[in-house]
Amino acid sequence: MRSHAGAFVFALIFILAGCAGPDGSATATPTKTPESAAQQEAASTETPPAANAEGNSDTGGGAAASAGEGQAIATPVPGSVAPYTGLPLADPSLARENPILVCINNDVTSRSAHYGLNEADVTYEFIVDGYHLTRLTSLYQSIPAKEIGPVRSARWPNIHTTYMFDGILACSGGSDGIRYLLKNEVGFPYLDADSEDPESVTYFYSVGDNYRTRLRTSVDRVRRWMVDMANTCDVSPLLPYCLEIFSPWLEGQKNNPRPVDRASFTFSEAPKEFWAGEATTIRIPYPENNGVEWRYDPASGKYLRYQSGAVHMDQAAGQQISSENVIVVFAEHELTNIVEDSLGTLSVKINLYGFGDLRVFRNGKVYEGTWRANDQSPPRWLGPGEQPITLKPGRTWIQVVRTSDRISYQ
Repeated sequence: MRSHAGAFVFALIFILAGCAGPDGSATATPTKTPESAAQQEAASTETPPAANAEGNSDTGGGAAASAGEGQAIATPVPGSVAPYTGLPLADPSLARENPILVCINNDVTSRSAHYGLNEADVTYEFIVDGYHLTRLTSLYQSIPAKEIGPVRSARWPNIHTTYMFDGILACSGGSDGIRYLLKNEVGFPYLDADSEDPESVTYFYSVGDNYRTRLRTSVDRVRRWMVDMANTCDVSPLLPYCLEIFSPWLEGQKNNPRPVDRASFTFSEAPKEFWAGEATTIRIPYPENNGVEWRYDPASGKYLRYQSGAVHMDQAAGQQISSENVIVVFAEHELTNIVEDSLGTLSVKINLYGFGDLRVFRNGKVYEGTWRANDQSPPRWLGPGEQPITLKPGRTWIQVVRTSDRISYQ
């Protein structure tokens, strides 16, 4: 199947650039080598649930749903429009690129060193590490951001989010349990700064010596790794990572819907009329003084972000972080016995497949409804009677909270 490096790299460029392969439904995640008994005991968690995994999130106000309704329906957008922002693309070829997802630190120290968040199409925020703090994962497709960071280690929710968007994940290390899954069990490419670029000179770069804030990357650097990895796997196809992860992913892309043909978010310039109330201020009570507040700015039509009571800035642009849409997703959280640090802090597993309650905020209004998601397509946001909740064209922040959490808005 592999003749020489040039042919394999050409195949990668063919796929990532969006040259269409045969039409058809997405193929199943490639079968992986089972974990050893010792690895299973260490991780104490299964590999990601199947696409029809059933969720049981319930905050007392959302629509009921069955597991069968968790299947997302593809609604591709025109190739000249970004699928996750609904905005025209300066370069339509970007819609054919698999999204890049980057793990970004979000502790108190790192918030003053955030770069590139206002260039992300979508950003997730979720609780990690024994419910002590939050982490961010930003998705880049429509804008090839040149400065993204600070990059930190992977967490369990990165597995679900990368599958949903058929993306490429870039982080800096991770606990033994999570790293094992990402390097041996998942069906998507994972760029780990610790193992792939320990000197931070090729796919990442360093801006200091504080491990919390120093590491950054860019969209181009991650895509460069993809081409280099293709070369490596062509020359050494029996390397475990090539054999079990990268090459099967590349082969599977030939039969998967191209990124431009996959399910996308639904957008509308004007808000739908089934909104549930006004919401110009949103408060999300993340634990240990990590609470988030979004305030609607009518002049720009965006929500402005605050965390721990302070203005949250994107240093790349010198502007406050903002978003046209804020989505609060209620999901089941549970502690695993994966240890994240030397203090024995346990990893938090969040089930982002299935269905659950949500609130969608746009144009100073709130919509109540249900999210649906699986490992084959991005989430859908549904209101009363299964009507799609359309987003305002622009960025979207997805705030993942526990089913027991109570957000407030007015």
